[in-house]
Amino acid sequence: MSKITIKSVAEKAGVSTATVSYALSGKKKISPEVTEKIKTAALELGYKPSIVARNLASSKTWTVGLYTSPTRDIREDVFFNSLLAGILDELHQKKYQLHLYADYLNENPIDHPDLSMTQPIDGALIMNPRVDDVYLEHIEHQGIPFVVIGTPSDADQVFYVDVDIAAGSYLATNYLISKGHTRTLFIDGPADYMQSLQHLQGSRLAYDESGLAWNKGDVIHLALAEDAAYGSLDGLGNRILDYTAILAFHEVFSYGIMRFLKDRRLRVPADVAHVSMGNTLISRLCTPAITSVDMAPYEMGRRAAEMLLDVIEKRRIQPSHTIIPVRLIERDST
Repeated sequence: MSKITIKSVAEKAGVSTATVSYALSGKKKISPEVTEKIKTAALELGYKPSIVARNLASSKTWTVGLYTSPTRDIREDVFFNSLLAGILDELHQKKYQLHLYADYLNENPIDHPDLSMTQPIDGALIMNPRVDDVYLEHIEHQGIPFVVIGTPSDADQVFYVDVDIAAGSYLATNYLISKGHTRTLFIDGPADYMQSLQHLQGSRLAYDESGLAWNKGDVIHLALAEDAAYGSLDGLGNRILDYTAILAFHEVFSYGIMRFLKDRRLRVPADVAHVSMGNTLISRLCTPAITSVDMAPYEMGRRAAEMLLDVIEKRRIQPSHTIIPVRLIERDST
């Protein structure tokens, strides 16, 4: 059987090879009728465009890199799954592929395999930057277009997409205060994440406005794992009884929190109320269901990918950002 080429499609559709190329790549506008005829011909012949040829023709790789949080922090993170789905759906629609680079905390660029750039990319998405982020510095140095998922330290200098994290933590904290909780335990992720600073900014604002004293000792920073939350609460001993509410800034902690409270025979919400940030599957499946701030992970991933493609294709040039609003979903845990 002879190889099906772009010429084969052109002959079947009765058009030129250039018209087929423009219709399938979208580089030039072809009438809907002709485009449909070409796509039908390609489908019937089983024609599959060569990715290598497309890359050579456009001087692009049609590939985006996603630099994630450390692997220790995404193993149990349902939020990451939703964010990744948003990225993949947007890239698939625009015919781009994704390379995934996980942070293994080996931060020496000389021997860091993910920073060697042996696989060229057209742009990068950098997720959850830390205060001093090696990926961000390296990508900037290489001159590769990038978009940060989260708020970077130099927010006015780069493209980024984020939810209003400070507003989310303010909303959750203020909600608990309105319910009469004046002593809340805050469980957060690693302190070197930029988002951790924003979490505390929002909660402290709620405390200040309510005239409550802020106590650093009420904040616990943990690796993002369910067992970490359980172990941390267990380590408090009877001090846990000092708190009437627990706010988890990452929903990955919530199952461990709820499991601990059940083991200690503390009723939710009668003895201890619980609010999370994320509104993922965890908040809906726990018993009782958890009051949670919707942080829109799918939409954040989709918009970040959309922005990056705009930057790559020069539809955005001046650094800008998108902030997605949050909302609180009230459930049985409060």
